[in-house]
Amino acid sequence: MISAHGVTRKLKDCALRPTRKPTHRLGQWISGLRNSNAEATENESELTSSEQAPRYRRFLSDQQQSTEGFLQAARQYMTKMSGFEREWLYRKPYDPRPGNDQFFPQVYTLMNLIKAMDVRSGGRFLEVGSGPGWVSELLMLLGYEVDGVEPCEELVDIAKKRIENATEHYHVENPPQVTFHLTTLEECQLDADTFDAVLFHDALHHVIDEDKSIEQCFRYLKPGGVLGVTEAAWRPGNRMQESTLEKEIFRFGTYESPYTQEYLDHLLTKHGFQDIERYHSINGFFSADMGQVTIEQAAHSPAAGNNNLTAWKLSFKEPTTLHPDVSTQARIEIVEKCFTEPDRKVSLKIRLSNSGETVWLHRPRKAGWVAIALRTETLGAPDYREALPRHKLPRNVTLGDELVLELDFYLPEDYGSRSWYLDLVNEGFFWFSERGTEPIQVSEE
Repeated sequence: MISAHGVTRKLKDCALRPTRKPTHRLGQWISGLRNSNAEATENESELTSSEQAPRYRRFLSDQQQSTEGFLQAARQYMTKMSGFEREWLYRKPYDPRPGNDQFFPQVYTLMNLIKAMDVRSGGRFLEVGSGPGWVSELLMLLGYEVDGVEPCEELVDIAKKRIENATEHYHVENPPQVTFHLTTLEECQLDADTFDAVLFHDALHHVIDEDKSIEQCFRYLKPGGVLGVTEAAWRPGNRMQESTLEKEIFRFGTYESPYTQEYLDHLLTKHGFQDIERYHSINGFFSADMGQVTIEQAAHSPAAGNNNLTAWKLSFKEPTTLHPDVSTQARIEIVEKCFTEPDRKVSLKIRLSNSGETVWLHRPRKAGWVAIALRTETLGAPDYREALPRHKLPRNVTLGDELVLELDFYLPEDYGSRSWYLDLVNEGFFWFSERGTEPIQVSEE
């Protein structure tokens, strides 16, 4: 395992390491931190049940008396690295060792997170724990503006050089603005409501004051902005993971304190984030014989063991389709239609108007997002059929707003003489037609 500051450690791999008992000195030091953490947890018992944090929070507490020591260790991080580890910072994520163990999980996980965050083209990212700058470099080359926050001056110097070299190497004539801030997230002074996204790639476990840090993230994001996190969750009692963290702390003195899933969700909700979505991490080629394997089974980092997530600063004062008890209505109009017999394709140009009291959300989640479907007349009937695919909306649709879309549907082979209807569905909750919206019949003529 290559050790590096900020975005460079993969805690999810910790369980693969053998367990070793810490030295007596290390054990005493960690025990002192744990006792402080326990005292802090006990003090929370005075809070009301709605405010109280989960029992298990982070691997270490953020005790005030330890703050300056941890920050000093972060600033001096590179002085304690081996020659190979220092060289690694200049070429990360490219791992030339047999198996390329760091390259694939680093790149897969980051790419998946950026995709899930769904930031507008040319948007502005705040990368926390930017380290040697490889994530900022990639974001820049994808066309995003980037502000990186990093307390280690040597790492900031490497990152600046990397951005300069990448701009020249890839012939980027008008590169997006990339700025690095030599500070911590807690101490950083940036304008509110200016970022489309805040990204932590293997870095959130390094922040010392988690309340201030999450509060800062929410303040910096524009309404509608997204927070993205990738890293392992703390699994209390997992000695393989905890032993690895202890040795990392003892060697470098840096703050290595991942969160339980429950506590991180609590923090995000406490500071105003909504629509928290957790992910399985999965990538690669899979044999055709594995077609029946579930996503969870195929994941190299299942959702249960990680803090790979997105959370949103929603911009709506009105209720959304996440609130199924509020009136959700639509007006559906077919502007043009065309049926192609050989491939059973129905091409439609449609107009959708939001005539209800909820904002229609477009991003897929477990429930509460809107899709467009072409279906047969009676929902739930034995001969019920749907054309493929169900189409998601291209954006959120606010009250009184409308969309004009061009869509293709493919009827099933046994479509026969059935009547087909265009309808909307609030996924996981209800069909719009069940709440009073009139579905529109689509004939083949």
